[in-house]
Amino acid sequence: MENAGGQDPSLAAVSRDSADAEGPRVAAANGSPRDGDLLESGVPVVATASRTNGHAPNGEAAEATRPSSVWAGRASAAAASEGVYESHFTLRIPTSTVHFRGHVLRVIDTDQDQIVLQQRVPGGVSKDFNGGDSGKDGRRKDGDGRPEKVLVKRLSPGTYANRALKIGYTLITILFLGFLFVFCFQVLLFLFIALPVDSGYTSGNAEVDSLAIIGTLLAFPVMLYGMASLMAMGSAFVVDTYNGAALFRSTVVEILYMFVFLVVPILMFAIGLMLKIEEPWRLAAGVWALTVLITFCAWGLAVTIKQIKACLWLVERNFCNEDDSSEEAERVMRADSDLLHLGQGGQRRDQWGKLGTIAKKAVLVSQTARYAGKKKVRYNVVTGSESASSLEGEAQETSIGLYSRLTAIAGFAFYTLDPPERIYSSEEVRDIQPFMTTNNFSMQQMWCSGGSRRHNVVVARGPSALTPDQIKYSVLCTMTSGALFSLLFVGALVWLEMGLGILIATIVILIVCCIYPMFRNASETYKLYGGVNDSVAGADDDAEANIFQVWEAFRITEPKLWYCYARILIEVVFLFLWPFINLLVTHNYPVAAIFFVLGGFTFLWRYFDANAALSELGSISDVADETVSHQAMYRMSEAIGRIITSSGRRWWSWIFSIFFVAILVLFLASQHSTDYVQPQERGPRPPILLVEDFYYPPQPDTLAYPTCKLAKGFEFPDETTSDLADYSFLSAMAYETSEVTSYTLTKWFGPDAVVDEEEFVAQFREDSGTTAIPVFFKLFSIPAFPGYAVMSIRGSETMFDWLVNMQLWSAAGLAQAVKWLTPFGWVWNPILPDLVTIVNKVQSDAIASVAYYKVTSMFVDWVLGGYGGGQFSDIHVTGASLGGGLAIITGAQTDAYAVAISGLGAVLSRDTLDPPVELDRLNSQTFNFIPERDYIARIGGRSQLFQNGQCIAPTNSLFGCHSMWRSVCEINYRCGSMGRPVPCRCVWSMGYPEPVQNGTRSFEEACNQENATWYELGFGG
Repeated sequence: MENAGGQDPSLAAVSRDSADAEGPRVAAANGSPRDGDLLESGVPVVATASRTNGHAPNGEAAEATRPSSVWAGRASAAAASEGVYESHFTLRIPTSTVHFRGHVLRVIDTDQDQIVLQQRVPGGVSKDFNGGDSGKDGRRKDGDGRPEKVLVKRLSPGTYANRALKIGYTLITILFLGFLFVFCFQVLLFLFIALPVDSGYTSGNAEVDSLAIIGTLLAFPVMLYGMASLMAMGSAFVVDTYNGAALFRSTVVEILYMFVFLVVPILMFAIGLMLKIEEPWRLAAGVWALTVLITFCAWGLAVTIKQIKACLWLVERNFCNEDDSSEEAERVMRADSDLLHLGQGGQRRDQWGKLGTIAKKAVLVSQTARYAGKKKVRYNVVTGSESASSLEGEAQETSIGLYSRLTAIAGFAFYTLDPPERIYSSEEVRDIQPFMTTNNFSMQQMWCSGGSRRHNVVVARGPSALTPDQIKYSVLCTMTSGALFSLLFVGALVWLEMGLGILIATIVILIVCCIYPMFRNASETYKLYGGVNDSVAGADDDAEANIFQVWEAFRITEPKLWYCYARILIEVVFLFLWPFINLLVTHNYPVAAIFFVLGGFTFLWRYFDANAALSELGSISDVADETVSHQAMYRMSEAIGRIITSSGRRWWSWIFSIFFVAILVLFLASQHSTDYVQPQERGPRPPILLVEDFYYPPQPDTLAYPTCKLAKGFEFPDETTSDLADYSFLSAMAYETSEVTSYTLTKWFGPDAVVDEEEFVAQFREDSGTTAIPVFFKLFSIPAFPGYAVMSIRGSETMFDWLVNMQLWSAAGLAQAVKWLTPFGWVWNPILPDLVTIVNKVQSDAIASVAYYKVTSMFVDWVLGGYGGGQFSDIHVTGASLGGGLAIITGAQTDAYAVAISGLGAVLSRDTLDPPVELDRLNSQTFNFIPERDYIARIGGRSQLFQNGQCIAPTNSLFGCHSMWRSVCEINYRCGSMGRPVPCRCVWSMGYPEPVQNGTRSFEEACNQENATWYELGFGG
């Protein structure tokens, strides 16, 4: 290969021959392969394909010069025509040959069925598939000279019990995968929350630690990539479990899986029953989950080791034995010892030197493949039964990305390859290029395939060609589905009343991200067929001819050696070492440990990439020899397809990246808020209009809530009113300024009946040193009942409040979602609190110390302990939404009773709190009012004392029932106002009927007069 401007000699070991070189260069060409190379030795398997880049094997003249990928399997196809059948590595297990009743059977096991190739032996004499004579047409003949028939049958040998067992195994791994996602989500979340904590935002420091922020932000690339890879590996674990642990198939592994997925839970449950423990299934489920976790870790470690060994083997056999004059290559060629014997006796320094050289070469190969500029070219190829030849002429289509174009002009860092070098896609490496024919055509498959259609071999002419109607219907299906999907999405937004701005933005996004790609796919589908036929319009019409359209990739630029080393240095120093040291310095030890392990595995998979080496060599079967077992090749193929180049990893990368951007926006928005957000520092809120000369009687057509009047410690001192209504009203007062609170308290309770103890709370915040923690609450005293007070905690108001929401309840909410979305998710019910506790162990002490509930619980403990002269001895806690959740935690951690309105629960996260909360205290000291269709209030798990409320909000209002004022109106209407005023918004905006008149004014007049008074007092802005 010649490079423009010459090539660095030290890079020669990484560079490959040009596209017209004679086949992949393998070590076997220099002699027989050595025993014990890095891929496992095993059952001899003959390679089923031979990529020759335009030259036939063994120096024979090639029948086609381009594209080589189509003719990769010609050798094995010719062998098959003579009756030779070999097991390709894409099969989970090798095929078996059986002689049965005068027939030779070739048994091929698939995921669900068996495919049997049955051939009758003339005269009842058993012969294998290689027996018999072949005619000139290459087809086997029987004793009478007639072509022998091979019958293809599909069998279903499995029983329903076996399938049920396999499905059971798989469902457990899917549940595990769901909780693995919860773990990844929480790690990223706590890393984000560390930004304001480590930067000093929550400690009141005037100066922000910029280095800490930069160090934390630099940890995200490795975290995002590593988490996506971890989820891709988890998905591969699920698939492998469903396939019967095919990657490491053996009797021992089958016994291990049976022990993990069947024996352990049954045995532990039986032991729990015999010991008469209180929760036997909790014991069984806990041990079960632990064994599945250990199995996954061992499986992932084994796959990683196999991947690294395969990469080193490929590099040693194909990149270190080239004609290279460098000292490193000579050193490698002088070493005779096998790499697998490095850990045995007689180790020599040369062996370790060889391993280091091969590892260095592997890293350079991976870096070169990753940063090289590439182009994709589409060719049309025609072949018949007797011959095969590529069509003459230029490429039909060429695609070059922006990055590749930039590398072409960056001559200081990249070589320009002239001619371009042929490289192979992961599909070609795995030898899985599906054929699309008239018989297996599917419209849904066509329009769902997206960019993967480039890897299909489409038969556009010949006896198996797609028909024009199939292409037209496929295009029509694509266009119709795109239009219907977009219409459905827009309709959902209109139904949810999301607003014109959001609707327009969504339509634009749909056009760019959905409609345009779908119509582009439709256009490509049409060109897929029409372009090929146009290019061969003048060709001879051969009834046996097939015309294919194929894509090939070429490397057009290649990074220089210094650029590869510079990228490695930048990645290791700035994306690994700096973030890791920063996490240690900021005492974020749990995340630092996870970052170290995850980053280490990420770099191992990134720098020792077997697919990078194979992309220059061709199919796995091209480089494998008789020493490589079928299972080793299958394992490499699965690792490449399901982990290294998995589309699932790309999807997970998008999911975690979107989460990253969303939380980053929340963080930046929270930084623009003041350290301690007071109600008066925000814009005007909707007026609170209360009219006294109207009332709601208890409704005759419905039962009043039995909790309208509370008891057993939850009661409000005024026995003539609804306790639940008073608590709901006070929960709303936490959002208001002191002036608005003073006015509305008088309107609701009467003059001087309830007092806002603003100065008392401010003095506590100063004395406790908690002014920098942005949680806000009020304390309301009742002079008629000395010593009694109600603490009202504000809910989500700032962006940092939403971060706290996720800090406290995201693990519980996601765990509940996994349980609800997964079949048989109830299996993990007893250990959900334990799983949430383990996941929350990831947060550092610094993050845990700024949790809102620590301030609210501290306040109650101080006050009940005599703070402020001991003027309050009986405190109740209330709040709505986030405030309700904090009220529940505060009440359970202290001696106060809590009444929450749409509060998030603490049952699942009770053990993550500091101090932990006992379930009995949650069930006896906390009460929660939960409206129907209030999905947020169901997060975290409900304790035993709660009231389900009705909600008359429109069903298209997704979060309309999660409203504290709607709850105030609901309670006021169902329980009866009982001497309290009626909020005007109950009728004006909440949809409740007008209350009963108790004076001369109409309800409209009364509310209008109250509105005028509100603005006269200056409350409106």
